[in-house]
Amino acid sequence: MVIYDLEAVKQVVEAARRQPPAGEDATFQYVLKAKIGTPILVRTPEGRSAFWIVPFLVKGSACGFARVELSHEVSQIGIFGSGPDDHASWIDAEFFEKPPSDTLTVIQSRYPGLEITEPFFSYDRSPSKWAWRIEIKKKDEIKSIVFITPHGWYEVEPDEENTELEG
Repeated sequence: MVIYDLEAVKQVVEAARRQPPAGEDATFQYVLKAKIGTPILVRTPEGRSAFWIVPFLVKGSACGFARVELSHEVSQIGIFGSGPDDHASWIDAEFFEKPPSDTLTVIQSRYPGLEITEPFFSYDRSPSKWAWRIEIKKKDEIKSIVFITPHGWYEVEPDEENTELEG
C-alpha cells in the first residue's frame, strides 16, 4: 500500500540528511541548510506510483534532492552540479511543481492537431532519468513520447522505450 503522507516523506528526508555520509560531508553543506521542498511522486511510464523525489530548496532553487522509496526509505541523497558551489547547476524550484510553460508552448506548436497528454513526473528508461513525461497521440495511438528535463526537452519513439532498466 502506498502512503501519500507528504509530511511523513519530508520527516524521513529530514532524518536521513543528518546521517552519514550527507551529514558529515562538506559537499552536502547546502543540502543540510536547505528547506525540504514538497515531495513529488514519480510514476512509472505506465502511471503506477514508483518513488518520491524531494527537492532541497535554497532561495527558489533546488540545490539537491532525496529519492524516497514507497516504503519511506531514503535510497539516495544527491546534489546538483559538480560541487557545493556550482550554483549554476541548481534547478529552478518550480520544475518540481510543473513543467516550464515556455517548453510546453514549444511542444504544442510542434504537434498541431495531435493530442498532448497531461504531463506527469516519470522517467525515461531508468528511474535515475526522471523528468516530466508527455505522450503525443493521434486517435489513441502514441506517436511520440516527450521528456522535459530541467534544461530542455527531447523525444523518443514509443517502440524505443524500455522501462525495465534500472540505473
